[in-house]
Amino acid sequence: MLRRLVLPLLLVLVVPWTAHAQQWSTYQPVGAGFSIDLPGEPAIESETSESAAGPVETHSASVEVGQAGYVSMYTIYPESTGMEADEALDAARDGMLEDGKGELREEKRLTIGDLPARRVSLYDTESKLVIVNLMVYRRNTLYQSIYAAPPDQENTENSRRFFASFKLIGR
Repeated sequence: MLRRLVLPLLLVLVVPWTAHAQQWSTYQPVGAGFSIDLPGEPAIESETSESAAGPVETHSASVEVGQAGYVSMYTIYPESTGMEADEALDAARDGMLEDGKGELREEKRLTIGDLPARRVSLYDTESKLVIVNLMVYRRNTLYQSIYAAPPDQENTENSRRFFASFKLIGR
């Protein structure tokens, strides 16, 4: 009898403690001009692709926690593109939707510092995930903070912390 009472009590005490014991780390790549907190040690990837204007560099850091994914990404375009902020943000949004599997749920125009930004939320009909992308464009760099999770997990303490931690800093 005592055992049947102790086990549920332990679960009630230990499970929340485990959730709060998450080890967050600050991702601040040298010279990138931003920082963000991620809920764990990120997997880092970099790629350079060719475009009509020259090489485009994309760098990302990603962490998966349960059914949720966190991605911090920045893309450096050649200075010669002369791309305006709204043009870059529109293109990023359209890229999220282009495969036809995403349904736009919400788009908010924001500013971060004095720079144009967007917060785009979509539902991916193939993966059944909600994808929220906070995007900022500065000079020739597009910064994206992306959170993907099942619909019932789209607005959690961890997702709020992730987005709130994004900061632009000097290069």
